[in-house]
Amino acid sequence: MNISKQIVGYLRSRSLVLASVETCTAGAIGAMLAEQRGAPGCLDLGCVAHSEAALAALPGVSAQTIARFGLFSESIAREAAEGALARSAGRASVALASIGLPGLEDDGIGVAVAHCFAWACFEGGCVVSAGETVWFSGRRNEIRRSIARRALLGLPRFVDSVIACAK
Repeated sequence: MNISKQIVGYLRSRSLVLASVETCTAGAIGAMLAEQRGAPGCLDLGCVAHSEAALAALPGVSAQTIARFGLFSESIAREAAEGALARSAGRASVALASIGLPGLEDDGIGVAVAHCFAWACFEGGCVVSAGETVWFSGRRNEIRRSIARRALLGLPRFVDSVIACAK
């Protein structure tokens, strides 16, 4: 099954609305979802922060966290996801952040890059978030596609784990 179709179905079946923050995927995650029937009802906010300055200026991202963990870290991804939820002013119920360096220009030789993900949602009146760092290798555009897929597939895994813990 098409991953984006699967995720739109997942969001719709649970009445979830998504906010997203992307760096090197440059909006690919939101675009993948927007292509699917029913997507408008489950998408709220999409933000692309392709430069380091834009990422540092995102709502929720603190200078103290940048100083402590670096700009491309799980901590920043979590702050970005939580900030996206706050910025959506209650319209979104779940958020994802996909944070990493855009990567080197593809010279025909594959590269390896670390990429940070975070997912956040509301549970019991509180924001709950989780993150992970994953290594990807290959050519730049292959990596970007893999990052988008990983971000989307992590969403139901995260939400289902939060729901399971709440029971």
